[in-house]
Amino acid sequence: MGSRDDGRLDAKGLDSSAVRAYFDDAALEYVRERERQYSFLCQKQLVLEMLEGAHGRLLDLGCGPAVMEEALVARGFSVRGIDASEAMIQHGKARIAASGLAERCSLAVGDVTRLGGADGFYDAVLSMGLLEYLPDYRPALHEIHRVLRPGGIVVLTVPNRLSPYHASRRAYHGARGLLGRRRHDALTVNPCVRWQLDRLLERHGFRTLERRGCNFIFFPLHDKLPAASDALNRTLWPLARTPLGCFAGAQYIVKARKR
Repeated sequence: MGSRDDGRLDAKGLDSSAVRAYFDDAALEYVRERERQYSFLCQKQLVLEMLEGAHGRLLDLGCGPAVMEEALVARGFSVRGIDASEAMIQHGKARIAASGLAERCSLAVGDVTRLGGADGFYDAVLSMGLLEYLPDYRPALHEIHRVLRPGGIVVLTVPNRLSPYHASRRAYHGARGLLGRRRHDALTVNPCVRWQLDRLLERHGFRTLERRGCNFIFFPLHDKLPAASDALNRTLWPLARTPLGCFAGAQYIVKARKR
């Protein structure tokens, strides 16, 4: 599967119903494990740094079981979270209620390509790990631009298609496919090419401000020896704020402002 310059898939599209079903099934695992994962903690730290100085109303797209909401409210935001998974939203609502954040945070099932609501309503938009489940990024970017006020901030985290991990893993499975050994991933994704995503943002009325990379993992080490992979990832964490990090990190994080 390859991505074109415009963010669409060359091959078969992604099935939105399959994505919802996958995350409905994974919701409890996310509740129990997500916040303890080092890769998530790194993303969270970088995202919060990129949101420094922003304030007001924030829209969290693909909020899952509200893993970011407490930190966002603590930063002074009023948060609206949406997710395609009903199970994720139910877990998230329970967490928000237990944390006493209901006055500053609301969650709902929603579709990133049809957000509804008023133009320019939000001061910031966050999307962590969502775009890769869309066959075409453009409708989501159009909606993000619409609901952001002029000068508003968007922060996106998306798998980096050309990172060493994703490139080598894709080459390995491609070779196996030539031998008739088909891979059986639970869910197909549409990772980004960094400069193509930057161009898409520019075309949709944004100006890119900052770029980061994180999750320095390598194939097959990460799949075969996760403990060793985690140790290496921690060692390479200082690369996150360097240009090399945007190449080597399996996750690309970008901050842009609506022009």
